[in-house]
Amino acid sequence: MISSNLIELAREYCVHFHEGQWRKGRNQPYSTHPIEVAGILSRYGYTDVITQCIALLHDVVEDTEVITGEIKDRFGYEIANGVFVLSKNTIREGTRQSLARCLDLGILTEDQLYKVRLSFARDTVKRVKIADMIHNTQDLASLKKPESIERKVHDAEIFYIPLGREVAPLMVKELETNIGNYHKLTEQQA
Repeated sequence: MISSNLIELAREYCVHFHEGQWRKGRNQPYSTHPIEVAGILSRYGYTDVITQCIALLHDVVEDTEVITGEIKDRFGYEIANGVFVLSKNTIREGTRQSLARCLDLGILTEDQLYKVRLSFARDTVKRVKIADMIHNTQDLASLKKPESIERKVHDAEIFYIPLGREVAPLMVKELETNIGNYHKLTEQQA
């Protein structure tokens, strides 16, 4: 299949399977999020088929009835694997317990295991996650739940910014700017 056709198919999957879903705290169809994530990656020169398809599909397995096997059949192993790694609902309890025993960490939460798994992912997958965080932090003030905002900010500062410095130093500057803008806004409101 021609590369641009595969990206267009991923965009169609994104729009079709996220149909009827809305972004939390925002009056936008959910599909605008993965499309914007792909756009952020394009701005930084990550326009290859693998990166763009993973970006467009990164929430399809987590938030819809699509399964990883279907992504593999349509888009190939590498894209399916990237989507799998970025999907929190693909973490099985047995995997969590096994990894915790191997690393002698005690029982890991789903979020902790997600971050461990992401730490070992390909750079392409990490870049998609950084672009995802950039988009998720662009308008933090519009979110309604303060605990949700604080969790995103904390995760960005503690985990995603250091991760991004390794794989996408130019992109991570935008993430740092978003977090800084949020801190300035909260200081002004206080």
